[in-house]
Amino acid sequence: EVGGIQFPAAPFAGWYQGSEVASRDFLDPQRYNLLEPLGISMGLDMSSNTTLWKDEVALELNRAVLDSYQRAGVSMVDHFTQADQFMEHLAEETKERGGCPADWVWIVPPQSGSLTSTFHQEMVNYHLSPSYEYQDK
Repeated sequence: EVGGIQFPAAPFAGWYQGSEVASRDFLDPQRYNLLEPLGISMGLDMSSNTTLWKDEVALELNRAVLDSYQRAGVSMVDHFTQADQFMEHLAEETKERGGCPADWVWIVPPQSGSLTSTFHQEMVNYHLSPSYEYQDK
């Protein structure tokens, strides 16, 4: 939406990070749901959550995704770098415009979230115009 006019198509305005592909796309139950099959393939002790087998699967899959993109010559950012980049962006936007709308759920990565610079950052999710909006299919 720009100036009250609705445009039915727009260029893609985002990018993927490694943990979004590995932890969300491949491991989420409602997506590829590969957590248990990979744990079995890796020969991990899956008898209890306390073995942290799920963490091991997620970490190794994240490494594999980043490595596969790098070998293919395709840019893919890791979740720590992305978090630091966002914090720089947030600081610049706050300095220039007095704030920056952000949705914590989408900014903090699904892997090692509390270890990233974005985890303890308060965020306010508000609407600006012009903007990209979801559309009914």
